[in-house]
Amino acid sequence: MTNASGLENELLARITVENPGRRITRVEGSRWGRLFLPAPEEAARRADRGLRVLCIGSWTLGFLALETLLSVEALRPGAIRLVGLVTDDPLDVDAKISMRKRFWRYYDEAEREAYEWGILRRALSQGISCYTGEVKSGAFRELLTTWHPEAIVVAAFGQMIDEAIIAFPDYGIYNVHPSDLLHGHGAGPQPWEELIARQASCTRVTLHKVSPTIDGGAVVGESPEINVRLPDGTVSDDVRMIGEKTLVPVGPMVRELALALVARKAGGLKGPLDALDFERIFGSDFKSRLLEPLAPPKRGHILPLPEGEEQYTV
Repeated sequence: MTNASGLENELLARITVENPGRRITRVEGSRWGRLFLPAPEEAARRADRGLRVLCIGSWTLGFLALETLLSVEALRPGAIRLVGLVTDDPLDVDAKISMRKRFWRYYDEAEREAYEWGILRRALSQGISCYTGEVKSGAFRELLTTWHPEAIVVAAFGQMIDEAIIAFPDYGIYNVHPSDLLHGHGAGPQPWEELIARQASCTRVTLHKVSPTIDGGAVVGESPEINVRLPDGTVSDDVRMIGEKTLVPVGPMVRELALALVARKAGGLKGPLDALDFERIFGSDFKSRLLEPLAPPKRGHILPLPEGEEQYTV
C-alpha cells in the first residue's frame, strides 16, 4: 500500500473537490500510483478521431509537451487526439522515479505538489485520463491497449520505458531531452549539471526516438543553439535557471513533430518519422531569442504556464 504524504492527500482532495465527478482509482498490478479519470462531462468533450497520441511527461517540460499537443488539437480539429497522460508522482514515497538524481531534488515538497497538481488538473479538465503508476507492468500494458496510441511523446519522465511500450505505436515514440545528444553531451538524468561541469557556453534540445538505452535512440532533430552564459559571458551554476532556458524550444519542437506525424498519416505513410530540420523550420527571430543570455525567469520557478501563443511562436 502506498504511504501518502499529507500533501499527496491534499492533492487528491483538490482534484475531486474541483469536480466531484472525477474518479481516482488504484491500478491492480502496479506497485504504486493511481489512475485519474475525468468527470463524464469532461470526457464527453473529446472527439474520437485523428492521430491518437499519448503524452508521457512531468515537470514543466512535460507540461509544455501536453499543452502543445492540446494546442495542435485546437489548431487541427479532427486531425489529432490526445488519448492519455502518464506522469510522475513526486509525492508518492513508493514511486521509483529517480528522485535523487533528477530535477525534483531542486524543489521542496510544496513545489512538487504544485507541478503535479498543474499537469493533472490541465489534463483532466480537457477530458484526458491520467496515470501515475509503474509503466513496466501488466497493468500499464492493459491501459496502453485501451488507449491504443499511434504515437507517443515523452518529456521529463522518471521511469525506464521498455520494449513492449517502444514497439506499440505505429508512428513511433519520441523523447524531448534538454541536451546536445547528437554531439555526445548530457545523456541521462543530469543534463544541466553535465553542461555546468564542462563549462559549456551553449547547448541544444534534442528530439530522439526512444530506445531501451537511456537517451540512446536515433536523433530525429535538434533545436538551434541555446546560449547558457550570463550577460557578462561567465558560466552560471544555477541549474534551475539553465534548465528553464532550455524549455524555450520545447513547445515549438513538439508542435512540429505532431504536425509532421499528422501529415504522415494523412499521406498514407507508415512507420516512425526519421528526421525534422529545426534549423530550417525555425525563423531568425526565434533563433535570436535562443541566443539571448541567461536571465532569471519572469514568472518564478513554479510551473510557468504558457501565456497565449507567445511561447510557441517560431
